Amino acid sequence: MDRFGSLSEAAQLAMTRCTSWKFSTSDETYDPASLASIAKTHDEENPADEDSFYLVSPEGAIGFAEDSDAAIDWLFLPLDAPDLDLPATDKPSGSRFCSRCGAPTAPGARFCGRCGNKLA
Repeated sequence: MDRFGSLSEAAQLAMTRCTSWKFSTSDETYDPASLASIAKTHDEENPADEDSFYLVSPEGAIGFAEDSDAAIDWLFLPLDAPDLDLPATDKPSGSRFCSRCGAPTAPGARFCGRCGNKLA
């Protein structure tokens, strides 16, 4: 899954993966224009802090996590994949990934090659 620092950035990628969404806790639906508008307003009123991030699934679902160890709160679900089984966390299995940017890391690396984050 791809990680982003703002809902607007996440929405831009999600719009390349699907064309309509349902808000996870209501029957509100969004097309690309309305998703972009709500994302912009949300980012202006509620910017994410440095540990939190938005995720985009391969199908175009958009989620939010407060930090790398937090559960994902799935916000926008693609209408064309109603039975999508989304993960509860963003913990990769097998491969090692940077906890800050989500990039795959080289075996034995001490720092992320993309963002420079010190790896645990």
